[in-house]
Amino acid sequence: MALATGKTAQRRQRTRFELTAAARRLTAEHGLSGFTLEELCASVGISRRTFFNHFASKEDVVVGVALDDDDEALDGYASSRRDPRLPVLSTVFDDLGALVVERVENVGLTRGQAADFKAALDREPRLFGAMMRQGDEQRRRIVAAVASHEGLDEGDPRIDVAVTLLTGLVQRAFERFFSAEGRADERFDAVLDAQLAIARGLFAASTPSASPTPAAAPTLPADHDRKAL
Repeated sequence: MALATGKTAQRRQRTRFELTAAARRLTAEHGLSGFTLEELCASVGISRRTFFNHFASKEDVVVGVALDDDDEALDGYASSRRDPRLPVLSTVFDDLGALVVERVENVGLTRGQAADFKAALDREPRLFGAMMRQGDEQRRRIVAAVASHEGLDEGDPRIDVAVTLLTGLVQRAFERFFSAEGRADERFDAVLDAQLAIARGLFAASTPSASPTPAAAPTLPADHDRKAL
């Protein structure tokens, strides 16, 4: 049964990858109104009905937001618990970074495929609105998942700071991934890992134990003090 479930998940992921790749290419070439859902579905050999088992709209398939996106991975993270031997939020960057990478892998975004995505976004700026709406909802869900995993209140300001920092790093990684030159087969996770490594290094260097101890002020002889007066 586990094998069948695995094969079903692989087929679902492959169908979504093919739909997203085709939708980005068609949008880059013709715009969102330049092709129909029937034409998109025919290009990957599925029915319109099957399309709506995966995505809610053209905009969502181009952005790569599936109907049940991230539910399993994020819910699994939320239901797990932090190792009590570790400090609070000590692994949050690694944990959330892995979830981001998993999502990107689910829509198959290598640097070569990113070119079509960027061209689609350039041609249809309204797609950024769909991305922003998804981002707001995703942030809410991530904050709730972190709170559950760490055993903290959702209003804990440390969670807000951690998610804000990671969001900025992910955004910067996407900017570098889309704009920087490199191998066509380079993966997004390699770019994000580099950003996270730099952040870890900065935080490690700024810990109190790594800070130099201020030198003590020299003690002057008593007669020196009197002469100075």
